[in-house]
Amino acid sequence: MHHPIPLDVRYSFDDNLIYETDLSGLITYANQNFCKVTGYKREEILGKNHAIFKHPDVPDELYNNLWSTKKSLKQWFSVLKNMRRDGMYFWSDIHCTVKYNENNEEIGFLIVHKPTSDLNIEEEKERYAQYNIK
Repeated sequence: MHHPIPLDVRYSFDDNLIYETDLSGLITYANQNFCKVTGYKREEILGKNHAIFKHPDVPDELYNNLWSTKKSLKQWFSVLKNMRRDGMYFWSDIHCTVKYNENNEEIGFLIVHKPTSDLNIEEEKERYAQYNIK
């Protein structure tokens, strides 16, 4: 899989980005907006782990805690810095919720990215910095 070099260039978007994963975090669906903003073709990301979008500025401990928490919660919200295929980054408000099958068994997660505010970004940057102080 392509591993982009992070660029200090912010990518902005206006529409909701939606993708789904199975319980292990492998991508099972991505809408066209998600593909456009991340710069990946749908067939490139299906079956890949969602961590391909992790920006190196996001502390590993915070990222791992966030995504492991989703397994114990029915839904959660966060602000996250993500990386596109070309190395540019985008910030988004993320809402993650559990998906169920017809037998009411958990089968995966539905993740929606929405544009976020500059205030949310600044607060999240401060949180990132706290992880790097140790």
